[in-house]
Amino acid sequence: MMRHLKRVLSAAVLVGLVQQATAFSMLGPFAIDGGGAVWQTPVVGYAIGADLGGPMNLGEEYRWNQPFITYGFDESFINYFGSRGVLEVEKAVQVFNDLPPFSSMSDTLAEYPLDTRRFNHLAAALALHDLKSWTMSVLLEELGLACPERYVWTLRSAVDVPPWSFAVIQRSFDPVTLRPSSYVNGALYTYQILQTYTDPVWEAVEFEVDPTMPSVTSVAALSGLDAGTIGGVGGSASFQPGLFFTGLTRDDVGGLRHIYQFRNYNVESVATNAVVAPVGTTVPGNGMLTGGSGSPWGAPGGTNVAGTNIFGTNVLVNIALRPGIDKLTFVRLDNDSLTGLWLTQTNVWRDQYITNFALRSQVLQRTLARPDIVFTASDLGLAIYVPLWLSRTIPFVSQDTINGIETLSGPGLITPPIEITYTKLGPDLLHVGPGGQTDAFIDIWWSSYDGTTNAPVVYPDGTLIRELEARVLSGRADEGSNPWRAPGTP
Repeated sequence: MMRHLKRVLSAAVLVGLVQQATAFSMLGPFAIDGGGAVWQTPVVGYAIGADLGGPMNLGEEYRWNQPFITYGFDESFINYFGSRGVLEVEKAVQVFNDLPPFSSMSDTLAEYPLDTRRFNHLAAALALHDLKSWTMSVLLEELGLACPERYVWTLRSAVDVPPWSFAVIQRSFDPVTLRPSSYVNGALYTYQILQTYTDPVWEAVEFEVDPTMPSVTSVAALSGLDAGTIGGVGGSASFQPGLFFTGLTRDDVGGLRHIYQFRNYNVESVATNAVVAPVGTTVPGNGMLTGGSGSPWGAPGGTNVAGTNIFGTNVLVNIALRPGIDKLTFVRLDNDSLTGLWLTQTNVWRDQYITNFALRSQVLQRTLARPDIVFTASDLGLAIYVPLWLSRTIPFVSQDTINGIETLSGPGLITPPIEITYTKLGPDLLHVGPGGQTDAFIDIWWSSYDGTTNAPVVYPDGTLIRELEARVLSGRADEGSNPWRAPGTP
């Protein structure tokens, strides 16, 4: 009986450990872009492909410090993707808006799943990729998250001449303990140092310890992996056509919680273009917390801020110690259908900061002539004769100099404007040497699909699924054998 009880208790402990076996990575600039670590160079696996930035250490995160982030669609996106494409991006945005204040989440984040991947077999057969899922992944980047699977193990240095020598570090952290973690969404990773490109580029390539475990599961990995290499089963499935996500995973949410939680204090300047709101301006309830017990500066557990700016001063408190904003809300900004100009919008919120060991606030507003994030469509050009299909920008502003005397890679702010651009080239076929349609390889095509029996919607708006099927049946649909794709790249 006692032996049986010990087994039960051991199993319970193991389950508890698996629940904690998670990690997130944070994104920041490369040194050439201002801030960032000077050692993050292509030789050791950084700034390759279309990388937006590199992995940051604890205390070096980059974030937004305003509760409202505006977005909009320009005419190029609307003309190419149509109302259905707009709807799919709206669905991705809603996933973030549906997140509760980070202070209200459980400590272990057990309410969020470890794996939200699903597959649509028809979309896989037609080499289609899901617009909503990729938008979710890009938005995680724009909020400051990197691909955790890529940086579980990563190189700090490399001497790339015989005898080779390397230093390996970790840049993925458990969202509960904040210790470096070898797990992402329950999957344990080890590594093998390999030369992945001939530049040369060396990487600590992650492999699953247990190849039967679901791996490369984070939504952040979809766009954040970029040209980085992940081996094993997960690496080969990362960009598989037909893949889609039903929502964010535990590690995606854990990373956002760490960056934006109320108790994460950084010295920061106010948000771009923010000014003090006029006296009498109404402040809507927006999930900002007034504070409560448990911290001398006020801790989560207070009430939503709402009411009126009653302070009779227009003096802006710019640089100050600020908590995380605790709740993010994306707000759509529309444009005039005749002129194409964006409709002006003003967002108001209560900005909280610390001074003289006390939590204080000021009412700020931003009047916007264009959205913080614009979704657009364009012919993005070529890379190694292959059409590019996604582009994004992310302006980082390091605020290390106002956060202490030590030189670090952060913390800092993510500041607009930002553009997320999808290819509008349309369905294309790739050739190695001369030949006809039957000798071509199918390239990536944008689509929208889910787990139902509904046929995928293929873009550009109006493309028929039967037309696409005819193209596939007349050629070779084996995208996995495409010789133009470099390892680890979409």
